[in-house]
Amino acid sequence: MNKKIKMLVIPSDKSGCGKFRSVDPHVYIEENYGDEFDIDIVYNMPNGDLEAFLKQYDLIHIHKQLDKQCKIIDMIKFLGIPVILDIDDHFKLGNDHPMSITAKKERWHEPIINHLKKADYVTTTTPIFADVIKQYNKNVKVFPNAINPEEKQYAVAKNPRTDRLRVGIICGSSHLKDLELLSGIATQVNKDNVQFVLCGFDTRGTRTIYKDNGETETRPIYPQESVWCDYEKIFCDNYRTISPEHKDFLMKYMAGVDDPFTNEPYRRMWTRHINDYATHYQNVDVLIAPLKENEFNKVKSELKEIECGFTHTAFIGQNFGAYTINLIPMIEKGGKINEEGTALLVDSSKNHKQWAKYINKLANDADMLKKLQDNLYNFVKDRYSLAEICKQRVEFYKSIVNKE
Repeated sequence: MNKKIKMLVIPSDKSGCGKFRSVDPHVYIEENYGDEFDIDIVYNMPNGDLEAFLKQYDLIHIHKQLDKQCKIIDMIKFLGIPVILDIDDHFKLGNDHPMSITAKKERWHEPIINHLKKADYVTTTTPIFADVIKQYNKNVKVFPNAINPEEKQYAVAKNPRTDRLRVGIICGSSHLKDLELLSGIATQVNKDNVQFVLCGFDTRGTRTIYKDNGETETRPIYPQESVWCDYEKIFCDNYRTISPEHKDFLMKYMAGVDDPFTNEPYRRMWTRHINDYATHYQNVDVLIAPLKENEFNKVKSELKEIECGFTHTAFIGQNFGAYTINLIPMIEKGGKINEEGTALLVDSSKNHKQWAKYINKLANDADMLKKLQDNLYNFVKDRYSLAEICKQRVEFYKSIVNKE
């Protein structure tokens, strides 16, 4: 009997990146390939003899970086253990990212680039990002994000809808510049049969106050200071498209209490745990995903497309970056309908009115909505299943260890 491959996996966080890139695939591999792999998932290096701890492993997988000085990856290399670095976001944030000033000042990209150069292999999400990474490391393998359809949060049916098309916005707190592309959209859609559903609303956070004497003071943000309020104003036209009673409810900022106004042009849904957040799709018929054209967004993965497919949700996305890799526009240039289409794509030369046009089209065309939902599901269900991608990972990992 062949010896099991003993593997160490070190996620960078306990949020979405850690879940999709480190935890989920390797939990799946140990559960389904347990006769070949023995995998430990460790978030922090143990105290004590680090060298003795590392020497027990045949293969080490890390996400983004370990330490700014690269001491740990240098030790791994010294011990002769092959190391895989996984990265899913551009290491240079760019001017449109809310953390760009801090990132540049503290030079966040430098230790990540150093890790890229030192790793034996690099894995990433898209061929577009792989081409960028090859400037620093030629041994790049693409493993797209993947979903286990048996996971509870994906195995739920949609809630019954009203007469309104439920248009979802599901993203993180760094997308203001992307969503600002849609400014004005709330007045362009038919507010009698469309509802924008903003998912993930969150008022947690801190604000640093810089005093005249040079000292700083940090305090929790007030709810209305949250970037999510900026998001919200885009999709309810600064609260002008909703009833006074609805606005009064929203202004109470009752964290965790989902919006009971289910038949208004806008609805707020609060943030959920990472293992429950896909249940937001229960209240969404079509997702919109605008992306401002920049280098950071260009290499982002097609995760939203994948999530939509597995949750039978139609998708309207920017005709940019990962969404250009394999999505098929259902409405082609000139207005021709492609029955095999998997999404509606908006060129960056178009403004919010084109997004509104597509939304209004789906609100009045139930057949197209259903076809988009079905086509995208059929496209992703095998191609992006966790089982398929983990099968590819297993072969890759075995080839590395056997080579050594």
